Amino acid sequence: MNARFMLAQTYWKQTDPQDTKTFLIVVGVILFLIVAYNVIKKLASGSPLLSNIRATQGFSKGAFRRRAVDTGFSDAEAEFLEHYARKIGVSGPQSVFGSRTQLNNFIKNTFKYIERHADTEEGAEEQKGRLFSIREALQLRLSSGSPARSTRQLKTRTPLSLVTTREAHYSSILALNEQRAMYVEPALDAFGVPIKFPRGSKLTVFFYAGNHIGYSFQTRSGGLINIDDRRLLVLSHSDNIKPMPSRRHQRREARLSCRFYLVHVHAVRDRGKVVKTIQVEKAAVPGIITDVSAGGMSMQTMSPVNAGDFIKLEFDVGGGNLFAYASVVRVSKLRNGTSMHIKFVKITRKTANEILAYVYSYD
Repeated sequence: MNARFMLAQTYWKQTDPQDTKTFLIVVGVILFLIVAYNVIKKLASGSPLLSNIRATQGFSKGAFRRRAVDTGFSDAEAEFLEHYARKIGVSGPQSVFGSRTQLNNFIKNTFKYIERHADTEEGAEEQKGRLFSIREALQLRLSSGSPARSTRQLKTRTPLSLVTTREAHYSSILALNEQRAMYVEPALDAFGVPIKFPRGSKLTVFFYAGNHIGYSFQTRSGGLINIDDRRLLVLSHSDNIKPMPSRRHQRREARLSCRFYLVHVHAVRDRGKVVKTIQVEKAAVPGIITDVSAGGMSMQTMSPVNAGDFIKLEFDVGGGNLFAYASVVRVSKLRNGTSMHIKFVKITRKTANEILAYVYSYD
């Protein structure tokens, strides 16, 4: 025991202090490199360095969810958003719901987080699908604005469409809007003579508000009267304005090359059941996508098919080749070619997510 102690003591005394200093420097450099590597790895993965600190010190789950619900999200949507707010290190609800730009940036960051950290591709597409469902619902709320509830809210010069009980359509403009009635420019016949709607006759009126949302209401004619040397039609007020169905999916204008194939659907009865099979033609037809959404697209082509036909589409919005099956809703003639309006009838979740990432510029 004493011999070993004396040997160690002798060695320690003989050790050069410069060697000890060098040893400590080497250890320090190694520790620094380990820390630097972990920091760089975390930054490359898109994870915030202070996420855990922020989540524990400045983030309130209850406050975030209450603010989300107050903004218009459902309880389930608020829970989903709160989960990823903690994941990406959000400091508090104000940094998300303070403005439309902040909210959109948060959803975009959540999308990128899901892409990088999902355990499986299937799980990533499912989570992105939920996120985009929330984003689409948000866009509908933002575009709808404050709903019109009474015709007394209508501004003068608002274009109106008058429809009789016999489905005759006439265009008009709101000239005066007073508390007791509305006064609109009368519809004219082919000779420019005001059309006389009988007093008390029912009319359905359609109009669009400044937020591009359509509305309709029922009214009754009060006949024609003269106001300040103007011949005007009197309409009764209504406090029962109904919004018209609005577009479900946000669209983005585009200029993307695509091609499509005509699809034939065959129905065959087999043992009392109708079995449908499809046959895709081999000849590809080129086209240009002019706008696109998760529900469909518009395209220009020199070789259109008929409205009601089915087609298979191949296109690329920036992430690789995609395909979908669709029906042609309507066909419109253009000066140089034809425009086809298309509705998707079969589309994978991955393809829909790719389209929505393009629509909202998350790609």
